[in-house]
Amino acid sequence: MSKGYITEIFNSLQGEGPYVGRRHIFIRFAGCSLPCFYCDSPYAKDPRPKFCNIFGDTSLFKRMVNPVSANVTIDCIKELHTPDLHSICYTGGEPLSSAAFVKEIAAEAKSMQLNNFLETSGNSAKSFASVADYFDYASIDIKLRNHLAVEKEDYDKLYGNELECIKISVNRGIETIVKVIVLRNTPVGEIEGICKDLSDFDIKFVLQPVTAHPPLQSADIVPDVKELFELSATVGLYLQHVMVIPQVHKFMGIH
Repeated sequence: MSKGYITEIFNSLQGEGPYVGRRHIFIRFAGCSLPCFYCDSPYAKDPRPKFCNIFGDTSLFKRMVNPVSANVTIDCIKELHTPDLHSICYTGGEPLSSAAFVKEIAAEAKSMQLNNFLETSGNSAKSFASVADYFDYASIDIKLRNHLAVEKEDYDKLYGNELECIKISVNRGIETIVKVIVLRNTPVGEIEGICKDLSDFDIKFVLQPVTAHPPLQSADIVPDVKELFELSATVGLYLQHVMVIPQVHKFMGIH
């Protein structure tokens, strides 16, 4: 089996989206090319970390030298498995940067009758298409212009890939979640334009207010409740399933 770079593997509660509170085993793949300024896991941007850390509940109990094999990753999943497990969550970093490695692990997990859940920025529709058949759930981010994820001239290309990932996901019968991080003064018109583009798709749409921590609080970028109500109502004009959900694991103080 192939090898790849993983930042960490851990068992915890899902902290984002409609499955918040459900038990997952998270595989955080190393490396991400998008420099979103609000990133809450910048340590995962390193594409070749020396070690992969393994956490059970809240404590570190194993450290492995990277790169690790798909076989070893599956062994970790077996060790971390609990009876209340919802899914194996492939996150990052950006898991699509390791698409072939992700596919190998996901295929083996499916053979074990486990659900697979992909969290991605949607920056590569080609890579997404190559792994989609092995996933039951896909949470695809849409980056806004003020996220500074790419240079201005590259934004339309990124957005096009995100939309194509969503289309592929829905067409292949994956339960599809679209997540947008919202800041203070997020333009209502920008959210409305996105929802118009998504109005033909059966998706769950999550507005996720950026979570405050010291570097962000000083910048005063956290949206207030009035803004969130307005944005939610706007989404509801075009999509049936709209939710406003913060990063709950931050409030719980868990990994």
